[in-house]
Amino acid sequence: MVWIGVALLGYFFNAVTAVLDKYLLSGPIKTPAVYAFFVAIFSLFALGFAPFGFHFVDWQVTGILLLSGAIFLYGLVAFYSAVQGWNISRIAPLVGIVVSFVAFVAIFLPGFSEAQFTAGHIIALLFLIIGGGLLAFDLPLKPHEYVPWQVLVAGMAMGVSLLLLKYGYREVNFVTGLVWSRMGLFLAGMSLFLIPSFRRQILSSMQGASISNASNVSTSLVFIVNKTLAGIGSFLVVYATFLGPVSFVQALSGMQYLFLLLLAFPLCHFFPMVYCEKLFFWDWVQRISAILFIGIGLWLAATSGVTLLV
Repeated sequence: MVWIGVALLGYFFNAVTAVLDKYLLSGPIKTPAVYAFFVAIFSLFALGFAPFGFHFVDWQVTGILLLSGAIFLYGLVAFYSAVQGWNISRIAPLVGIVVSFVAFVAIFLPGFSEAQFTAGHIIALLFLIIGGGLLAFDLPLKPHEYVPWQVLVAGMAMGVSLLLLKYGYREVNFVTGLVWSRMGLFLAGMSLFLIPSFRRQILSSMQGASISNASNVSTSLVFIVNKTLAGIGSFLVVYATFLGPVSFVQALSGMQYLFLLLLAFPLCHFFPMVYCEKLFFWDWVQRISAILFIGIGLWLAATSGVTLLV
């Protein structure tokens, strides 16, 4: 049962990463395109895995892996834009629901899954949607509440990216897929220079970073720590999948959103403009119910044949 602790620790690191994303986008790094650009630069560290199994493959597989990384980068731009304007504890689950929906639709596409459409799939999807809605909106619904278009773009882009990566992994080993997809992410980051507004934002941030001061050093350290924790979290979840049953590791992913709520609550006292969200007793009941819905939905999806991109 060691895999349970490993999975929970991985999801905890992912929650910490999301909290730090919100902090960075709320002040030190004000534009999502700039943040995504630096994430693309950081992705070059994947080249360090090249000596451990990387090899060149045919141009079709290489193109699929490069495209996977590129689409993921553009999804990050939309995700960071949504995080900047909304509460992270609401945006993260909504994006996750859209990714799950893309995975669900993919079961009908040739080459991605042999699973048959069943009532269990529909019930699982309903649980996921209801759970995401409970986290994203306060009940009763108000007329002005809506789902940001950035959430839909981010979720669809990340879902398609993962589907392409999964397809590519049928032809290559883990290291080769990792390196080529990260190279695609890097190239997409460079392509942001082709958009005039993004180019101005990136160049401006680089000029500001060239002036050494305590603020820039602090921002750089937080960013590096953040991306390091993101890598550790991903590794732990994959390792938990290796140690234990995939379906239950997936079901535990709902705990990431609970960790988000627990982390954001104390931070509200120190960064009220960034993390504060007024939650009363029934708000907590709604959030906890949402976590249960998501957990049950993921478990039903896994046990009824939907692999959810694993």
